[in-house]
Amino acid sequence: MTSLLTNNAAMTALTTLKSINAQLDMTSNRVSTGQRVSNAADNAAYWSIATTVRSDNASLGAVKDSLGLGSSAVDTAYNGLNSIITDLQNIRAKLQTALTPGVDRSKVQTEITAIQNKMKATADSSTSSGQNWLSVNSATTNTSYQATQNVVAGFSRDATGTVTFSKIAVDVNAIKLYDSNATSVTTAATSGQLFGSTSLTGTALFTGGTADFDAATANEVKFDLTLGDGSTATITLNAATLASAASNLSAVTTTEFIEAINNQIAADVTATPLAGKVSASLDTAGRLTFKTTAAGAGGAGSASRITIQNAAVTATYTKVDVGFGIGVAGTDARTADGSAAGTSTAKGILDTLNGAYAISTINISGLVGTAGDTTLQNIITQVEQALAKVTDAGTKLGANKTQIDGQKVFVDTLMKANDRTIGVLVDADIEEESTKLKALQTQQQLGVQSLSIANTASQNVLSLFR
Repeated sequence: MTSLLTNNAAMTALTTLKSINAQLDMTSNRVSTGQRVSNAADNAAYWSIATTVRSDNASLGAVKDSLGLGSSAVDTAYNGLNSIITDLQNIRAKLQTALTPGVDRSKVQTEITAIQNKMKATADSSTSSGQNWLSVNSATTNTSYQATQNVVAGFSRDATGTVTFSKIAVDVNAIKLYDSNATSVTTAATSGQLFGSTSLTGTALFTGGTADFDAATANEVKFDLTLGDGSTATITLNAATLASAASNLSAVTTTEFIEAINNQIAADVTATPLAGKVSASLDTAGRLTFKTTAAGAGGAGSASRITIQNAAVTATYTKVDVGFGIGVAGTDARTADGSAAGTSTAKGILDTLNGAYAISTINISGLVGTAGDTTLQNIITQVEQALAKVTDAGTKLGANKTQIDGQKVFVDTLMKANDRTIGVLVDADIEEESTKLKALQTQQQLGVQSLSIANTASQNVLSLFR
C-alpha cells in the first residue's frame, strides 16, 4: 500500500543507511588508528587486559634502564679491579726482586710507591653515575653509603595486583679496596701458607708447560716439609717416584706434579707423619703453594707453622728448583706461620693493616739484614693474600655482571612478548579492514540512492492527480 503520510520504503532505506554509516565510522577508525579495540567501549575485557600489559611494559622499561645503570657500575668496578690486580702482581714482582742480595731496596720502594699511588687513583676514579664501589666512606654519618647495592632486575604482578621487584645484590663491603672509615672486626684464624716465587710453567723444569722426568734427563726435585709440631716428610720427585702419577715422564703436567706431591704427603708413615696436615696446590698465578690444615697462631710447636727446606739430591740426579729459591740442603729454608683469631681495624682490602703494614703503606726501604729478609717475605705473603682477595672480588663482580647481562636479555625478550600480546588483543587486521571499508563505502552510496528513490514515491502518486 502506498501512503502519502508514511513512506515505509524511505524509512527502511534510512535505517539501513544509518547502520552502514555506523559501521563505516567504526571501520574508518580502525584503519586510521590501527586498532580494533581503541577504548573500553570497543571491548571492555580486551581493553582492560591490554592497558594492564602496557602498564607492565612501562615498568619493565624502567627495570631495563636500571639494569643498564647497574651494568655500567659493575663494569666500572670490574675494570678497576682488573687494573689493580695487574698492579698487585707488579708489586709482588718488585718485592721478589728486593729479596736478591745487593738490590737497593730504597730504589725498589720508589717504584712500589708509584704503583701504590696508581692503585689509589684507579680506585678513586672508578665512579659510575656518582657511585664508587672500590673507594668508599662507610662512616655512619655518610648516609649515601650502602654496604649492599641492589640493582632492580625484575618486575612482576600477581593475581591480586600486588607488585614485586626482584633485585641483584652487589656486596660492596666485600669488594671495597679503600675505606676512609676504620671499623673493628673479628678476624678468623688463618693457616700457614708458603708460595713459590715463580709460576711452575716459568721455571726451567717446566719449560714448554710440561716437565721432563724421563730417566735419561736425571732431573730430581727433593725437599723437606716440616710443621711446627714436628711433623715432617721428605718429598722426592724423579723418574722413579713419578712413574705411577704421570702418563708420560717426558711431559709431566703441573696437575700430575701436584698430584704426585700430595700422594707422597698422604703416604707419609714416619713417626710424626705429615699426612692430613698439609696439602699442595697451584695458586691463581700457577705457583706451587703449600697450606697447612691447622689454623691459628704459628711458631714453635704449632701445626700452622710450615717450613720448606731443600734435601740432599741423590748423586745420580740433577737438582731442580720449583720456584722457592731455597739453596743448599740443610742451610736455607722458607717458613710461614698462620695467625690466631682476634680483632683488627678493618678498612678496605688494600688499606687494612696486617701487622705493621697495609698494602697501601708497604715500605721496604728500611728493611735490612736477616730480620729485614724475614719481614720482606711476610710482606710478600701479605701481597699474595691481598691479590687472592681482589681476585675473589673480581669473581663476585663477574658473576654479578653475568647475572645482570642475562637479565637484560630476558627483560627485553619479555617486553617484546608483551607487545605481541597487546597486538593480538587490540590490533586491527588492516588488510581486512581496508577491504571492508571499500565495501561499506559502496553500500553507503547504494543506501543514499535507495533513500533518494524511496523519497520520490509520493511524487509519483501526486502526478496521478495532475
